[in-house]
Amino acid sequence: MEVHTIVIKAVRNTCFAAFFFVFSISLVGQTTVLYAPASPTKGPFPTNVLTTPDARQKTGLRVDLPKDTDGFDYCDPNASQSVCSNVDLLNQLDGFSINPRIMVCFSDAIDPKTLSSGVRIVPTDPHQAPITINQVLYDSTSKCAFAKPNRVLNQDSNYLLTVTDSVHDANSRSVAPDPAFTGCITKTPNAYCDSLSNALKQAKQATALLAGASLFTTLSATSWLEQARRFVDVHQLPVVLPAGVPSSFALSNVEDMTWYPQGNDAVTSQPIPLGVLSGVKSVAFGLYLSPNFLNPENGTIDAAPTKAPIIAPVPTLSAPTGYVRVSFHVFLPDKPKPPSGFPLVIYGHGLGDNQFGAPTFIAGTLAKNGFATLGFEIPGNGYGPGSTVKVTDKLGVSHTVQTPGRGILLPGNTEIGPTDGCIVGGAIAIRDCGRQAAVDLFALVKTIQETKGLGMSLDPKRIYYVGQSFGTTYGTPFHAVEPGVTAAVFNGDGGTSVDVARLAVSGRPLAVAYLASISMALLNAPEPVYFNDDYVFRDQPPLIVSAPTDGTARPTTLQAAFEAAEWLDMSGDPLSYAPHLKTSPLAGVPPKNTLLQYGFGDLEMPNPTESAIVRAANAQPFSWFLRFDEAVASHPGLLNVGSVGVPFPILPHRTLSNETIFDPGFPAETSLALAEQRQVAAYFASNGKGNPDPNKFLEGVFMPSSKLFEIPKTLPESLNFLIPVPW
Repeated sequence: MEVHTIVIKAVRNTCFAAFFFVFSISLVGQTTVLYAPASPTKGPFPTNVLTTPDARQKTGLRVDLPKDTDGFDYCDPNASQSVCSNVDLLNQLDGFSINPRIMVCFSDAIDPKTLSSGVRIVPTDPHQAPITINQVLYDSTSKCAFAKPNRVLNQDSNYLLTVTDSVHDANSRSVAPDPAFTGCITKTPNAYCDSLSNALKQAKQATALLAGASLFTTLSATSWLEQARRFVDVHQLPVVLPAGVPSSFALSNVEDMTWYPQGNDAVTSQPIPLGVLSGVKSVAFGLYLSPNFLNPENGTIDAAPTKAPIIAPVPTLSAPTGYVRVSFHVFLPDKPKPPSGFPLVIYGHGLGDNQFGAPTFIAGTLAKNGFATLGFEIPGNGYGPGSTVKVTDKLGVSHTVQTPGRGILLPGNTEIGPTDGCIVGGAIAIRDCGRQAAVDLFALVKTIQETKGLGMSLDPKRIYYVGQSFGTTYGTPFHAVEPGVTAAVFNGDGGTSVDVARLAVSGRPLAVAYLASISMALLNAPEPVYFNDDYVFRDQPPLIVSAPTDGTARPTTLQAAFEAAEWLDMSGDPLSYAPHLKTSPLAGVPPKNTLLQYGFGDLEMPNPTESAIVRAANAQPFSWFLRFDEAVASHPGLLNVGSVGVPFPILPHRTLSNETIFDPGFPAETSLALAEQRQVAAYFASNGKGNPDPNKFLEGVFMPSSKLFEIPKTLPESLNFLIPVPW
């Protein structure tokens, strides 16, 4: 049936000048873009219809999602919806996700192949280009389409979700606007419709082709952490507390050094291997103070309006003033001290590791290049507060230093686990643990600066950061917000954390537990898979799904549940902060130098999540990809490298630094690890200005001619696991 186009002159109240809207009239039987923005099952979504004015927020808005409507609050497994679960928490936010899952529904079947050309996310600023969509999924039962933006959106900004008549129905006819939509933008006198009409004019959208639209505002993702950084700057007490007497030891006089974690009978001791510390002259231990914002009752950071002053530190039994003691140690090089002190590399360790794990195995390489290495304990890690290190000198005299862990005894438990106090059940998961770790790093940098190097011959003007795995999750926000760190290396940086949980071998149990916490009905697949959410990878054709016939939950409902968690986690997710490293620095922070390392077939930070960070940071020229598949082809034993308690190969995720890299049984791993470590040292030696090729540092079984590292022209956007996985 033919589509007729007319022009209607709309004269609107005294608030408007006359302007023209051109739109298509829907004739009988024509497929329309549904317009019921208050409905979580019809959309379009996101939309500011689902907000309320709030002067306490930076955006002037607060999310106001409905509850108990169409199964929205409890994730009805039979519904196809925009977002579900955690409504009370979402309703504290001041806007929508900067990586939103958009939803557009239709009155009848459409051609999914036309969605990518007909749906756009348009900044209201006419000087910014429209954003295409990616990862498109179409539910043929509900006739709803879902997608992600092709790039991370700006925070605290207004956008239009637009649908044009380039979207066609199943009979190849252009879709038409719902009369409710045309009424909204031409004559309905309410605040939202006025805002939508004005935004369309401001963005210079040609309404002749428009079949649907919504206006939405993104949240202030970095606001809390920026406030926390300012709080530390004003309130932090820059004092270094002694960890023992003595607390500094020359390694030439040390016979044995062993860490004794407290609170878990199964983990009684961990030797600190002196043999891997070639190039290190001495080790010094200490404690500093950091404001604690984690609520000890639930392990989260209490929400506050984004325009309100930050809430004061939270007292705990171990930190009654609200300032917690953070344990650290420094490996100092066996080299002449520069006039201003040794440049310092802070090492951010991974989840479940501790300050005596990965930092130990890179310290020698950094020391040989003139860098001191500092390891510290993050929230929820390091076991209990009574943890210590015993240092025995060559005369047989033992010295004990305090190295209090940050783990807590969870209710109902008799022992402290390696991450207890960091991972919170439900949607929050690691968000606030990561934000608190970033705060601890702010406090550490300030303490280094104001104590002129901790009294340990460190240069307070040359502070660098290396993050590995979870060390990048809290390290990316830290680097983006902290002006005192010049350059950083992120090894295995992935985002969003929700995508890591749904795709990673190590993260899958967290995703399963999250879905189960909402409803066991969402676990729509048998073990060991447990769920299938029909995740759509980037740059793939639209995925077409339909309602299951076996009574299990719709994959789109699972996606909606994950969207709620991702939206909540935006204030702590590395994907939110990656654009601010260099492309759009935050106020008061200079553009940052950042180098990224990642490897083919990562089981713990899957390649699509790592590529997302590279794209968001606009860092592809400084992103080095280890062709682990090629390394394995010549040395299959690399897939046999494991770690105690880890039921899968640890490479390539832990290539940079772990307890196996100097094992004589794995010479191929040693060559790869040392190449990455030497690249780190060379990068910091250039103050982050260079871009050293790690291939030139290969030696042993892999020589520089191997060319195992590359800057890929095309980012890896799909899973490339080198071992079988059940999904």
